[in-house]
Amino acid sequence: MATHVDEEHHVESLSSSDQKLQVKDFVWSAEEWPKLKHDVFDDEQDIPVIRLSREGEEDYGGLCRKMVAAAQKWGFFKLVDHGVAAEIINDITVCLNRFYDLPMEQKLKGARTGSLPLGYSASNVDYGNNLPWAEILQLLHSPQQVLEFATRVYGDHSHHHFSNAMMKYLNAMEEVGIRILEMLATGLGLGSDFFSRHLREQENSMIRVNRYPPCPLPGRCLGLGSHSDPHTLTILLQDQVGGLQVCDHHNRWFGVRPLPNSFVVNIGDTLEAWSNGRLKSVVHRAVVNEERHRLSLAYFISPAADTPIESPLQLMNAQPKPRNYKTFTWADFRNELLKQRRVVGKTALHRYLIDS
Repeated sequence: MATHVDEEHHVESLSSSDQKLQVKDFVWSAEEWPKLKHDVFDDEQDIPVIRLSREGEEDYGGLCRKMVAAAQKWGFFKLVDHGVAAEIINDITVCLNRFYDLPMEQKLKGARTGSLPLGYSASNVDYGNNLPWAEILQLLHSPQQVLEFATRVYGDHSHHHFSNAMMKYLNAMEEVGIRILEMLATGLGLGSDFFSRHLREQENSMIRVNRYPPCPLPGRCLGLGSHSDPHTLTILLQDQVGGLQVCDHHNRWFGVRPLPNSFVVNIGDTLEAWSNGRLKSVVHRAVVNEERHRLSLAYFISPAADTPIESPLQLMNAQPKPRNYKTFTWADFRNELLKQRRVVGKTALHRYLIDS
């Protein structure tokens, strides 16, 4: 028998000092309600696993083509044998869970400021409706910004553990991302540095850490709505709770089963356009549950602001439409995203589609 939930109950874990939110504030439009629970998986439907073998254990070209095949069909894959030290992953996970366990008044010392959505926020009330059931931390891949944030929250003498763990993790993600982009380029028949040579502005990459508290109405709320990632590449570290769901080409949702010591990698809108649609940026979402917190760390890789996102001739499709997307720069796209504020489905990339 279903338990009655008081929708006017105060949600303390997602309310800041000046925003007293209730359960009803987080109820989504009925068409968005998830029908699939966070811990329901179908192993025949799950995304492929790519194993970064040690040198000499597997043909490199074949591994690159395997990665491209996963990105073409699914837009997602799980990455294992990735080479990131367990200590780096454990340290940042511990630091972030401790951060989210702090009293709200201390977390709000690192609250978002200015026009960019950087820093901490309890949910995202800027959306107006369909609020995400999540605490959110966003930081650029910037030692200066990480240090400034950690100092605001922890003080001058206590920030080191957080800031050091965060920078080690961000640097490790950059290394993994460059390797993936080089492998994708090789698998597409391009020069290995075709994408990666444009990553010279480190601060265009960023991390978004979401912690999803237990939710009394998981069938009517979402941690993160359906969207595609606008960046070039996303590297996600998720815990073992489950909640990431992907929409397949039949518009059916399926859950991504957590795999210990792995990352979930997905193609961003920018890379789909850059590859002329060969690599797919796929819609996904985060569902919540009644029992357990869930932590996810998404590292978003983006090129230098002035990089022209234009598919090379080698990837042009046959007539009548050899080029699928208009040329744009990452700065153009980012500015449009800031105006849009919220990406729903594939709306961000569609503005650059070339009509048939």
